[in-house]
Amino acid sequence: MVKWQMILFEFDIVFTTQKAIKGQAIADHLTENPREDDYQPLHTYFLDEEVLFVGVAEDMNERCSEWGLFFDGVSNSFGAGIGAMLVSPEGKHYPGSAKLLFFCTNNMAEYEACIFGLKMALKMEIKDLIVFSDSDLLVHQMLKEWITRDSKIFPYHCSLLDLANKFRSSEFRHIPHARNVFADALATLSSMIQHPDSNIKEFLKMVSYPPRVDTTAKSFLRRLSSKFFLNGEVVYKRTLDMGLLRCVDEDETEYLMKEVHSGICGSHMNGHLLAKKIMRTEYLWLTMEHDCVVFVRKCIKCQLHGDVIRTPPIELNNMTAPWLYLMWGKDVIGTIDPPASNEHRFILVAIEYFTKWFETESYKHVTKKVMTDFLRKHIICHFGVPETLITDNAKNLNNDIVDGLCDQFKIKHRNFTIYRPQMNGAVEAANKNLKKIIRKMTERHRDWHEKLPMH
Repeated sequence: MVKWQMILFEFDIVFTTQKAIKGQAIADHLTENPREDDYQPLHTYFLDEEVLFVGVAEDMNERCSEWGLFFDGVSNSFGAGIGAMLVSPEGKHYPGSAKLLFFCTNNMAEYEACIFGLKMALKMEIKDLIVFSDSDLLVHQMLKEWITRDSKIFPYHCSLLDLANKFRSSEFRHIPHARNVFADALATLSSMIQHPDSNIKEFLKMVSYPPRVDTTAKSFLRRLSSKFFLNGEVVYKRTLDMGLLRCVDEDETEYLMKEVHSGICGSHMNGHLLAKKIMRTEYLWLTMEHDCVVFVRKCIKCQLHGDVIRTPPIELNNMTAPWLYLMWGKDVIGTIDPPASNEHRFILVAIEYFTKWFETESYKHVTKKVMTDFLRKHIICHFGVPETLITDNAKNLNNDIVDGLCDQFKIKHRNFTIYRPQMNGAVEAANKNLKKIIRKMTERHRDWHEKLPMH
């Protein structure tokens, strides 16, 4: 290599590092030269991917010769719903939807929707069926590419396999979510339907428990219905003073809140007062207080002319001690040079956070034993056992002897963070004031130890 380098050196050839080929060039090359044998979309959610490959478009035309099933399931705050749609070879659509009366996850809702659609196809005596789904999990599990590990999904998977075997031919294919909008709309709308079993009026009419209700739900329905009675088509609730409150439906609640809050005699009260005033007019619905609070928050005039709320959005916490001798802070002043006449170079300071009372003592050396004796003698014996002791991160203030004493008396030893030393500002302020006092009281600079201890 050295020989070749010497030979090529006379031609003034400079080596340039090869840059990476841009991905757009590779994408353009693959688009212009597609291959039928190994075509796979890079992303299953890429919209209109059949435009890039003629074979996919041909496959779409072949689907018209068989029945197709599109389904989807959703689980949201309103509940769970499923939707399915059968498409005939002639292009006719047969939709179906249902609301699930039990709690389920999104994956469980997808399986419920698929089972619902396959049962629809069996009732219509369909023999050949192609199932389209936007759920990667369901399609790959039905193709046996993924293993079903969830104990809640496994019974659905077994039931789905049994139903699929009843067809002469069945095939599962994945499609983007954008091509499954109709089934998704069916599932979403069905989940928002209010079932008659959840309406107290229907329950009072039937005088029987809804199907598939456990013991806890039955007990709740008995307690709830004991306060209501039906008079014709109007539901009333008995109050403690034997009064009657008329229960209104969803159509009347908006009018009542608007009329009482901002009507002719409306005073634009807050949400809780609005709910109480509506009750005084002998009207009621179960979510009245929550609806009134939400309604008042949306009132434009209340937002423009209402008082400024100065209450903090979250609960405040006290950063100081709430009672006497609860929290103490410790710090060391030194090294002082020149030392005192008794060779003392350090001043140990402790301050109480509530009363700002401080204890001081001078020492020649600040060792572990000195720290422990100071804590026991000047704090515990004089003022009782504190709850918290705050110090900096110095080794003489953080050691096994001090920690052992704190464990013995159940004292919480806290350290302020290095990046925020002002958290120990009370002790630092006491140190500064102590230095000023000693300077004014000392006649000779080596006699400052005689002024200590200072209280």
